[in-house]
Formats: sequence, structure tokens, C-alpha cells
Amino acid sequence: DEENNGLGAGQSNGSGDEGLSWYLPLLMIVIAGCIILAIALPLSLQENVENATTDAEASLSDAVCLPGGVDARFELAKSILSSITAPDLLEDISTPQGKAIRWVVCEDSISIHLLGNQDASTGNLPKQKHGFRLSGDSGEEQVTRRYILATVMYSTSQVSPWADSLNFLSPDLHECNWHKNYTRKNNFPFGDFEPVGVFCIMDKGELSSPINIREEFLLDDENYPLRYLEFNFRIDNDLNGQLPPEFGYLIDLKAIGLENNFQLTGQLPQTMGNMTSLFSLSLILNGPTFGGELPSSLFQLPNLKHIHMQGNLGDKWSLPSNVEIDDDTQLEQLVLSKNNFAGIIPTWLAQLNHLQMINLSTNNFHGSIPAGIGNLSSLKYLNLMENNLTETIPSTLGKLAEIEVMIFGNNKLKGELPTVIGNLQTLQLLDVGSN
Repeated sequence: DEENNGLGAGQSNGSGDEGLSWYLPLLMIVIAGCIILAIALPLSLQENVENATTDAEASLSDAVCLPGGVDARFELAKSILSSITAPDLLEDISTPQGKAIRWVVCEDSISIHLLGNQDASTGNLPKQKHGFRLSGDSGEEQVTRRYILATVMYSTSQVSPWADSLNFLSPDLHECNWHKNYTRKNNFPFGDFEPVGVFCIMDKGELSSPINIREEFLLDDENYPLRYLEFNFRIDNDLNGQLPPEFGYLIDLKAIGLENNFQLTGQLPQTMGNMTSLFSLSLILNGPTFGGELPSSLFQLPNLKHIHMQGNLGDKWSLPSNVEIDDDTQLEQLVLSKNNFAGIIPTWLAQLNHLQMINLSTNNFHGSIPAGIGNLSSLKYLNLMENNLTETIPSTLGKLAEIEVMIFGNNKLKGELPTVIGNLQTLQLLDVGSN
């Protein structure tokens, strides 16, 4: 019995050892698994967080740039700007328009303040301090103006940045302060002082009381109302790319000056017909891929008096074939010399009743001289030299009672000189050489 009991005990102990031998490896596996999980889980969570952050950043770069409320600002800005820019361009971050709206809603302190304080009852943004005479003082107009100028900068710096930012896209500065002051001797029309970039002119006519301020340039509308905006880039500032359509919606713009920007491309936007305040357009020594047909709407602007284009290097300039001229058109000077303009001289020029100067010299115009030019009773200067004009000089030019200078040299004109031209009492210079 004892042996049996011993045997039974020995068998029992052997079974216990065998059970323990299975348990210990299992325990070790469990412990190792816990250790691995303890190490891997935080790393996995960190990776997920990093991936989520990366995904979020990618998403933000497409739609919103900063946490909190930006989605709402983006949608509000898009609703304001969609009247001048297609929504798909605003949503596409690769476009100048997409970059500009993201700057407006994410970085521009002034626009962020306006967009973030929309009136719940009216839906309007806060008003500007004084604003401009034409566009008014609504916050929507200021957001739009800053967006347009941002679009211009992004559109003309696609290959390389501007040589000088000229304070553009300064989020805390009023857009009237987006310029730098240059000093250049004998610098028409500014004198020695010239603000380069965008600057504003005070509206003295809207002041409620007389004021004696010698300086008409204003950096903001904090204390006084504004009359005009001016766009002055008469320096080589490495503008590259083309002027976007949005540029034409700067309705407060009085003057445009672009000079020595050899990397400008494309045409002037047709939307410039919205620039009802525009008084002067000056394009000098730009190109050579800057050119094309001038917008027909340009010649319908009610306040435009001076178009001065000279020495632009593009070879595809032309005048529109048909323009409906309004009675209130005020254009006085049309200077298009040395630009490689081609085509015929259009007959609608004779409808610009206020013209005092026409200079189409050193181009590639062909065909005849429009007889209707003789109906321009205010014309004093007519220069058509160095073109490919043919046919005869029209006798209707003998009706130009104010004419002082007529130059037709270096063309392919033929026939007799109309005798009526000899009766022009104001004529001081007549050149018909090399025909």
C-alpha cells in the first residue's frame, strides 16, 4: 500500500511538474506580449497623432490654415469674392486666387477682424473708418480690395518673387500703405518723391470742414476719406506672369503705371472696363511676351484721358476692330508709339471726340488713314510716321481746325497732297517725307 501510495504520490508530483512546465512558457509569452504592447502602443498612438496632424495640415492647406473659426471665415470670404472670381479658382490652392483668399482668411489681420465680426442681424461686415468715395465704406469692399491686390502679387510672382515686396501683404497695414518711397531727381510726374506700389489720395471734396493739409497722400482712412487708389510700378521690380482678371475690379484706381517689367506676360484684362475711376494708363518698356489686343472696354471708360504706351517689346499688340464709343468718353491722348502694333487703324478712333493727340508712330499699321479722323475737331497732334500705310492722305484732314502737327513720313502713301491742308491756319509742322 505504501508503495502504491508512493507511486501514486510520485505520479501526482510528476503531473504537477508537467503542468508547471506548460504554464511557465505561457506566462513568459504573456509577459513578453505585454511588454511589446507597452512599447508599441504609445509609438503607434504617436504615429497616428503625427499622421493625423499631417493629414490635418494637408487639409488645412487646402481649405483652412488656422484652428478655430477659419472654415466659417473661408466660406464667408468665398461668398463675398465669388462675384469677381469663380468658386473653383478660390478653392484651388495652386491658383493665385486660391493663395490670395487663404492669405485673407488666415494671415491678414485686417480682413480676419472684418470677417470675424459679421453682424448677425444684417449679415454685413463692420464698416471701414471712412473708405473711398466710389466704392464706399463697407467692410466687404475692403476685404475685396485686399484680396485683389494679393491676387495681383501672387499672379505676378509665380516664377520668382518680386525684387521688393513694397509692403504688399503686410497684414497689419492698410492697403494704402503697401508701397515704399523712392527719391529720383527730375522724375515726372511726381518730382523727386515717388511712392512705388499702391498709394491713396485724400478726398478733399468729401471733408465736412476745411482743412489745410499739404500732403495729399494718405496711408489709411483713419482720419480722412479717400478719393483714389494709384498703382505705380515704374521701376524694374521683377513682376513675372500676367495681370489677373481681378485687377480690373479695382474700381477706385485712378492711375496705372508699369515700367521696365520685362517678365510680364499675357494681355491686359478685359475686366478693366470696370475701372470707372481710371484717368491714366502708362505702359513703358515692358515685355517681350506682354502684348495682345487692347481691351475694347478700355476705350469706353468715362474718365480715362491718357493712354501712354511706348517701347513695349511684345510683338502682338493690336487695337480692337470694333468698339462702341459712348458719348461720355473723355480720352484726350492716345500714344501708342514703338510697340509693334499691327493691323489697320480702326475707324472707331474718329468717334473719340475729345482726342487732342494721336501718336501711332513706329509700328506696323497698314491700310489707309481713316477719313473720319478729320472730324476730330479738338485734335492738335497727329503722328503716323514709320508704319506701312498706303493710299492717299484724306482731304477730310483739312477740317482739323486746331491741328498743329501732322507727321506722315516713312510710309507707303501716294497721290497728291490735298490742297485744303494748305489752308490750315494752326498747322506748324507737316512731314510727308519718304513715301
